[in-house]
Amino acid sequence: QTSPCPSQGLDSPWSFHTHVTRGERQDGPTSSNNPANDMISGILLYLVLHCAVVCLSTFGESLSSGTTSSKRSNDRPRRPQAWSRDDSPNLALLTEPDACDSLQRVEETIQAINLATRGGGVDLVVLRVKSGHDASNGTLKLALLRNLSKVRDANGFKLVVNDDVDIVLDALSKGISVDGVHVKEHNAELIPSIRSKLEHIATCAFEQNESDIIIGTSCHSAESASRSYRLQPRGPDYLFVGTCYLTQSHPEKQHEAQLEGPALPGRIKRMLTDLRSDEGKGESSMYTPTIFAIGGISESNCHEPVALGADGVATIRTVMQASDPGEAVERMKCAMNSWSRSPGS
Repeated sequence: QTSPCPSQGLDSPWSFHTHVTRGERQDGPTSSNNPANDMISGILLYLVLHCAVVCLSTFGESLSSGTTSSKRSNDRPRRPQAWSRDDSPNLALLTEPDACDSLQRVEETIQAINLATRGGGVDLVVLRVKSGHDASNGTLKLALLRNLSKVRDANGFKLVVNDDVDIVLDALSKGISVDGVHVKEHNAELIPSIRSKLEHIATCAFEQNESDIIIGTSCHSAESASRSYRLQPRGPDYLFVGTCYLTQSHPEKQHEAQLEGPALPGRIKRMLTDLRSDEGKGESSMYTPTIFAIGGISESNCHEPVALGADGVATIRTVMQASDPGEAVERMKCAMNSWSRSPGS
């Protein structure tokens, strides 16, 4: 009998990545035409990666064991709770692109996120790493996601993966606590179908009638935000809006005149609030996405987009490269909380 909740393969149409086809290979100084050598190399690589995953699992358990105070009443995976909002500005944290380049970088990333989130100041963590087609990249990425999910359960933030639906499907089918996916702006029209697929897998894996999948996307204009918001039956749950300031993430933008600026997130928030009031129909009219300002966000400027109407900010290096990520988060939250927000600001 066919299972109603099949696991999704890496070559599924839900992936945005172009995978290397079979037989595709780059030859270099270390390549060999000896099949026996290739087989031995493959076996050694498998053993190394297997040991790495085991070590990372132990590392993640040691991090989360000091934070959780009680054990769950049963071993059944717990479905992520609904996206929560309150009156304080939201903070999203993105991993650095090289987070899966090595086992050391994976461990450093887990440690930094644990320190940054254990005080409760981070609302959303986005696993965003460079795309890779080799087995080691995929193995380390899944190991990082598995360990971040343990930190997520202990510290209480939402965890999504950037632009990789396949790994989210795989994680959910394995009972790993991941909340959703961040969809690239040019793929935003796929959000309803992606949500349907993820909700189906999540409901089966977690054996609950309702699921709370979180899907976000990016936008760089009011027109883009409006298009994604009008998607039916439901658009994105949050938007990363930018680019607000000069940043290493967008090296093509060298001058302030090329930026969207810190005022755009607030303008989009007000526009979507007005659309919700004017349309008054459909599921999209029942909510407005959480608006995160992104792009060059630092401790010194994080208050500006919030003062101009954004719900919060998203950052990478300000926290991930801080000597004390937890203190960096506290300073950013304090700066944002010192500025009141109002729809007319």
